[in-house]
Amino acid sequence: MKSGRSVIWLAFLAVLLLAIYVPIAVMGWTPRLGLDLQGGISVTLKALGDAKSEQMEKAADIIRRRVNALGLTEPVVAPQGNNRILVQIPGEQDPDRVLSIIGTTAQLQFREVLEVIPPTDEKYEATPLTEINPEKLEEYQALKDQEVVLPYRGKDGQEIKLRLGKTELTGDIIKDAQAAVDERHGGYKIVFELTPEATKQFADLTSRLVNRQLAIVLDYNVESYPTVNEAITDGRGEITGDFTRDEARDLAMVLRMGALPVEFEPDPLVENVSATLGRDSLRQGLVAGLVGLGLVLLFMLAMYRLLGIVTGLALALFGLFMYGTIVLLGRAIDWSLTLSAIAGVIVSVGISADSSVVFFERLKEEVRGGKKVRSSVDRAYRSAFRTIIAADAATFIAALILWLLAMGPVRGFAFTLGLSTIFDVFISYGFTRNAVSLLSRLEAFNRPRNVGVGKEILGSEA
Repeated sequence: MKSGRSVIWLAFLAVLLLAIYVPIAVMGWTPRLGLDLQGGISVTLKALGDAKSEQMEKAADIIRRRVNALGLTEPVVAPQGNNRILVQIPGEQDPDRVLSIIGTTAQLQFREVLEVIPPTDEKYEATPLTEINPEKLEEYQALKDQEVVLPYRGKDGQEIKLRLGKTELTGDIIKDAQAAVDERHGGYKIVFELTPEATKQFADLTSRLVNRQLAIVLDYNVESYPTVNEAITDGRGEITGDFTRDEARDLAMVLRMGALPVEFEPDPLVENVSATLGRDSLRQGLVAGLVGLGLVLLFMLAMYRLLGIVTGLALALFGLFMYGTIVLLGRAIDWSLTLSAIAGVIVSVGISADSSVVFFERLKEEVRGGKKVRSSVDRAYRSAFRTIIAADAATFIAALILWLLAMGPVRGFAFTLGLSTIFDVFISYGFTRNAVSLLSRLEAFNRPRNVGVGKEILGSEA
């Protein structure tokens, strides 16, 4: 390999490290830690009324997807007994927001507006609001088929009463929902897309209500009641209201994930989770990892002499890339570092060392055949690279399957293990190969004993 190409590769790695660590150093970023390392909140949701086991499992799955949509925080979501669900979320600073997301039923209803009653109307005082009591489950569910009177407060602060007809359509018709900027009214809105089956139903409904008002009701709170100017036949619509950016994103996410099949207590118990045990385990894990790393380096130095130094540098580079990526992922997608994720990184140290062993053993075979290190690097690496790719591909596939099928902390282990295999290939090809190529131009690296071969070169340079 030409020395110029090797220098370019090493310079590229240096620039890439700078690009990763400059913002980390300037902003003072550190890894986002999981529940077991930094603590967090623990919520117990209690179902109202009788709930079947399959309903609780479905509710737990919906809650899990809702929390995951807040970021890859590796939550613990598990049914407990017949009527409870345990939710643990690491490092959350706004428990009220989380509780509103995981606990809300998100029952979206479309109702015809039968009458708008402003405070100036003599009917205002004489028209009582419908009593909404989620704890009375049968009465709460029966409201869907009844007329209701609900309040609505506009941007002017004035509260009016709306008499609404029975539920025409529910949130089950929504296929997708996203937050968007409301350029007409300011603030944010939710844009939704209907399922193919519901498109005709919604078109029929809006055709019947042309020049009349259709209320969009979420958990018996009127979000908006726009006038239907024309039939909506394309299967798309929007929910407007006085939404902030976070409110619009949270509402869209809840609608997208689906409604909970079970009603839960509106004020669940919130407990603080201590990270003491996790930090003790972290210290012990780091000590074990450093001891293992030291033993690996001693083995590489004993077996490959000067080439072992290259392995040490490659492992240092591997650690820098892993740490920097973990920090950036924590900032970009709220990915959290847990004990299981750290275990994945420690296991990957052996994977990275194995790649060096494969390369160096092939290089030693070339040297035993009478060739010099300098002339053997490319040929040895081409042969070794196929083995490295095959081994890392097998590990990556196993990590991917584990990540797709597992839940909770196990996914952290699978994620870092899969990420490590990608870095291993990258560092092996970009650093180890090129570093050995440049160092092979030194006389010391062309002496067999200095690369772990116990005899002199017998032949001439190939």
